[in-house]
Amino acid sequence: MIKSDYLPSGFLQPLQDYLRQRALPAQDLLHELDACLESPNVPSERFCELLDAVWHAAPVSALGIRLGLATHPGQFGVVGYLVSYCGTLGQALARYYRYQRLLQQGLDSRGELKDGVLYMRWTQAVAKTPLATEFSIAVFVSLCQALIGRAITPVRAGLPFARPANADVYQALLGCPVEFDRPAIELAIPEYLLALPISGKDPYLLGLLEKQAQALLNQLPQLDTSAAGASFQRVQDQIVESMKNGDVSAAAVASALNYSLRTFYRELRSAGYSYRGLLAHTRHTLARQYLADPALAQTDVALLLGYSEQSSFIRAFRSWTGMTPGEYRSHLARKAGQVTG
Repeated sequence: MIKSDYLPSGFLQPLQDYLRQRALPAQDLLHELDACLESPNVPSERFCELLDAVWHAAPVSALGIRLGLATHPGQFGVVGYLVSYCGTLGQALARYYRYQRLLQQGLDSRGELKDGVLYMRWTQAVAKTPLATEFSIAVFVSLCQALIGRAITPVRAGLPFARPANADVYQALLGCPVEFDRPAIELAIPEYLLALPISGKDPYLLGLLEKQAQALLNQLPQLDTSAAGASFQRVQDQIVESMKNGDVSAAAVASALNYSLRTFYRELRSAGYSYRGLLAHTRHTLARQYLADPALAQTDVALLLGYSEQSSFIRAFRSWTGMTPGEYRSHLARKAGQVTG
């Protein structure tokens, strides 16, 4: 059991900004925040104490949500910079899960794709006060929004404490229904967001930061990682490779990764993924890239994605985007015309 834990000290910056912007009489607290910000990490228990102290200086509803939404990726330490250089939000979240222990060693999070929705839930071994859990869910929403450069509307959220009298404030701030008394922090977002691009994509810097993150992760005490399962990126890469052979069945991908089909499914479930969801995400991402290339016929795109029939590709693409492939290309042409005009 983890009795002590640490967070990136950058998470204290919104607390300091909040006090200063409101000119609150809290000089001693500001000095404490200054001192903590000089170190790369802050003990989770100390973070909770400082968060509580800010609330006492300005006791407003859902303060943790307000402060968490004011964060940016740079305050996540190496993990924040790493995910900022990924290609899509889905790739960024895969790395978030892989390196989450660099944010909090006692952070345990899971994700599951189901019926077009990514359901996430996590617990924090130490930073589990109501204010800290509020902050945690808002920080995650803020990270996703910053990466794709647009506001997101979650499907629902859940918090592990009793429903407060002013519960409507939480829904207004997060933009979705919020449930209380949940067993963990919970957030559900539409699956299509995973395919959205990240403007700061940089494969070279991503590679460098992954090496740094892995080196830092190796320095942490080892936990049982059997539940981590097959990594999102490794399976996705193999799906792309299998498309060349025209066989993207789970059996073919599992065999190429040296898994039995039963073990493959079990490890994907343990990591919070489904093969159907990963395949759809990969096809959706590639379809948008291929359709943006006028040299590729629509039939060629369907074959490149491993569809034996074009009608199956059209149905799938409409389910992802609400448009047929032809309508999507017309949409791209109109946008290009507006830019050049």
